[in-house]
Amino acid sequence: MELLPILATIFLTICYLPQIIKIHKTKDVSSQSLWFWILLCIALSLMFTNAFMIYEAFGTYGYLVTETINLGLALTVLGQVIKYKK
Repeated sequence: MELLPILATIFLTICYLPQIIKIHKTKDVSSQSLWFWILLCIALSLMFTNAFMIYEAFGTYGYLVTETINLGLALTVLGQVIKYKK
């Protein structure tokens, strides 16, 4: 059961990295929706809180790691969108 969140983390990271790299290279966020990234970060913060509560209750850390990385990467893109928005 611990393997599933680890695989999810790997795939999530692979999904975010091309977008983060492209934004970093081009500094172009004109096609990015600021509200999407804000709402996604709020949702991921709630999921992180849930994963933390699961960790506290059951000692299962897989989802906590996945949600931490997911939230961190989404916040990275949100930061880029805010920084480069014209």
